[in-house]
Amino acid sequence: MAPENAVVDVILELSPTLRVAAAEAVRPSAVHLTVTFSGGRVGVVDVSAPRGRVWAEVLKSLHATGQPAYVEIEPQSGLITELLQPVRYDVGRLLGDDKRALEVELVISHARHYLPRTHPRFVELRTMLEQAREHERAVYVTESDDHQIIDVRPAPGEGRHRLRTRVGR
Repeated sequence: MAPENAVVDVILELSPTLRVAAAEAVRPSAVHLTVTFSGGRVGVVDVSAPRGRVWAEVLKSLHATGQPAYVEIEPQSGLITELLQPVRYDVGRLLGDDKRALEVELVISHARHYLPRTHPRFVELRTMLEQAREHERAVYVTESDDHQIIDVRPAPGEGRHRLRTRVGR
């Protein structure tokens, strides 16, 4: 579930830093990649750890292509503790028969996607999905490995991505 320390935003700047830690969670003199998001939030990735090196490459790629990142930032240390990539989708049907979760059809995914009814923002996210479908607007969806929806955000730009065919010549 998306905690309060979650950020979904485009990366404004990446800069390597040598940081002396004040918090115990961060090793003194560890090498970090500072990630500044367009909304002003800042997080750091410890690139001396194997996972941190992979995350740094993913963040660099997202920054280069202008795609948003979903991160969770530990409030005391500023360390990024989770990184996921939101995916741009059009919303198909919303199926509400299951009492545990709302099944969400995301075009053109073949997976089954679920918004758990226990999600703290269930009503808000369901409303965003409904409005996106109704107004033919794409959304960025962040989900877990088992396709449980964690976060939904409006995608900038024009409405749905439709395949267009030329009429005539």
